[in-house]
Amino acid sequence: MPTYGTGQQAKVIYQADPALVQHLHGVKESLHHCCKDHLNHNVMVQMIDGQVHEGKIAGIDSKNLFLSITITTEDSRGFYNPYYKPYPGYYPGPGYPYPGPVNNNVILPLVLFELLAISLI
Repeated sequence: MPTYGTGQQAKVIYQADPALVQHLHGVKESLHHCCKDHLNHNVMVQMIDGQVHEGKIAGIDSKNLFLSITITTEDSRGFYNPYYKPYPGYYPGPGYPYPGPVNNNVILPLVLFELLAISLI
């Protein structure tokens, strides 16, 4: 049992069941294999809490699935694009450099263990 600066042993208040840990490692391996086989494919991802996201699988690491999504004015809640132009010719003001072509694609990181389903679209 580790000690943390006080010289006393830390009291464990929760420890995951070893069978659960083994199962979660299996889920992670399965997700990695599935997602790597479908990189750059359009998918619909459903989260455990019911949220649904559509986009292209941009990457995966040990904890997250990275989904490339396109935002519009209707679904921009929670995303900020400083170069978004609500109408042609708009920019923040004098002296502000024109950013060039506007890209409304963002990368949305999704936690692997919160995924419920991934469907090709």
